[in-house]
Formats: sequence, C-alpha cells, structure tokens
Amino acid sequence: MVALTPLGSLPYPQPADNADIPVHLQSLAEAVDGRTVLRFADAAARDAKVADPIPGMIAWLNNPGLHYYFTAAKQWAPLIARPVAWFSSLSGTTGSSSYVETLTGATDPFAVTFIAPPSGTSLVMVGARVNNSAAGTAYFSASVKQGTRVVSAAADTRAAVVGGTTSTSASSVFPLTGLTPGAAHTVTGAFRTTATSTAFANRFLVITHMI
Repeated sequence: MVALTPLGSLPYPQPADNADIPVHLQSLAEAVDGRTVLRFADAAARDAKVADPIPGMIAWLNNPGLHYYFTAAKQWAPLIARPVAWFSSLSGTTGSSSYVETLTGATDPFAVTFIAPPSGTSLVMVGARVNNSAAGTAYFSASVKQGTRVVSAAADTRAAVVGGTTSTSASSVFPLTGLTPGAAHTVTGAFRTTATSTAFANRFLVITHMI
C-alpha cells in the first residue's frame, strides 16, 4: 500500500507494492505538479489549465510579469504587489470649477494602472507645483476605476490643495479600500480650480500597497 510523506503528503511505494515504476513515478509527479511554480502566458491560460485551484498554489504569468498565489478566500492575488509611479514635468492649465482629467497644454495621459494587493487596500499620493493666476484655490485629486466601475471618485477631501497666487508645491495621500485583489485598477489625475486659471506642473502619482 502506497504511503505518504508526513509533511507534503507525497506518495511513495512500500516493499509489498507491485514493482510498477512508471505508475509510482506518475503518482509522485501528479502530486508534485500542483506544488511547483506553475507558468502561463496570462490569467486566461492559467484559468483554462487550472480548473480547480487549491489555496497556496503559485503561478507565474508572463503578462503582466508577476507571481500570483491562490488565497484562502479563493482568489488569485499578486504574491508581491508592486508600487507604481508616474511623473510629468509638462505644465498644463485649467479654469474648470469641476474636476477634469485633462489640462490645456499638457498632452500626456496622466493615469497609471496597478494590480490590487491581497488586502484590497492601497495608498495613493498625488502632488504638483501649482500656480493660481488670481485669488482662488486649486485642487489636485484622482479618480480610481476597475474597468468602468468607479472605486473612488475625485474629491476635495482627497486632494492636494493650494490657495493664493504664490507658486506652491503640494501633495496629498489617501487610502483606497474595497479594491478587488489581483484585479487591474486605473488611477487618473483630476484637477479643478476656483481661480480664473491655474497651472499644474511637476505632477506625480504614486500607488503603494498594504499587504
């Protein structure tokens, strides 16, 4: 009767078992197969191959180039959620009193995509050098989406704020909760002002994760 190792429950033959080496090797190979680091092109290829994953499984995906593990909550999540950052030295302006995601004169796409960590919580930092053309207050916030679903809309309570006409650098950090572990989310900068016109330069976004 085949016995099992005490820690990994891997099968090995006993002296009384039939001397069928191919069968014994196949049993051992199948037991080890799901315990190695699996390798796939992407999540679709992984899910097609691993129909019934077990918590603790680890898989490497060429796209997006990360290791994932299957959690006790029955979800694939990044083994290590990488922080991401974006910076632009281009200066752009807006006179909009409601949040807009594009600035006049700045053509760069001010957005970054990240993979949510197993905790479902990340931190977002936004910052810029701001110059109001007249008395007023400028706000630099960010919106967060998972696909088309808005996870967090741009808001004054989650914004870097600058008042007056002196050119000033400002930043703000706020938490993101309720993220879907292992899913891609997009953070997009958003701007508004109560002044006639406001210039935003040296803009940046940084997303870090709470594991």
